[in-house]
Amino acid sequence: MERFIDEAKKEMKEEFAEARSRLLSIARQIEKGAYPHDRRNWSGADVVITSKAPKPSGDGFYPEPRYVVTNFSQELSWLFEEMRGIFSEFLGVIDGCTKIEFYGRLANMAMRYQQRLKGKPESERGLLLAVLHEAFAMLEEMEEGRFQFLIIAEGNTIFDDLINRAESRGYLGVDKTREFFEEMERRFHDA
Repeated sequence: MERFIDEAKKEMKEEFAEARSRLLSIARQIEKGAYPHDRRNWSGADVVITSKAPKPSGDGFYPEPRYVVTNFSQELSWLFEEMRGIFSEFLGVIDGCTKIEFYGRLANMAMRYQQRLKGKPESERGLLLAVLHEAFAMLEEMEEGRFQFLIIAEGNTIFDDLINRAESRGYLGVDKTREFFEEMERRFHDA
């Protein structure tokens, strides 16, 4: 039994290393601008990515989704699809309970990036790298067994919404994000 557990741990470690490698590959694509710019807008897991601000729908049975309004909605939608491929299909760590938190955190990071700009125009690469940075943070949390989520997302509230902003990693800026990816590339290049 112990041997089986050791083999399973080794396999999971290898899968997380492969997921990290895939995230780094996406970071390189973003830096080069080598990704699709014509995807349809993402809508799922109570997140909607759009280029136009939605009209308030009023009181309905279902809560309002988490809207990310950006001129780069198709590019951000591409990134969300890539994250789905890595976290849901490859690793299998996103399910019906965790998807609202996972995609909600990606959306929150996109909005934190926009807020940090304080009205200045957003950058396509800056937006994508900020969101990808959050994906790296969640991968690390999942690998260490620290990924937290609410079992029920009442009113589309996620755990990330409840964290005191002073305790949250937040968004550090474009330069710090690029430094992060350079460091990840150096640390995991040979892994």
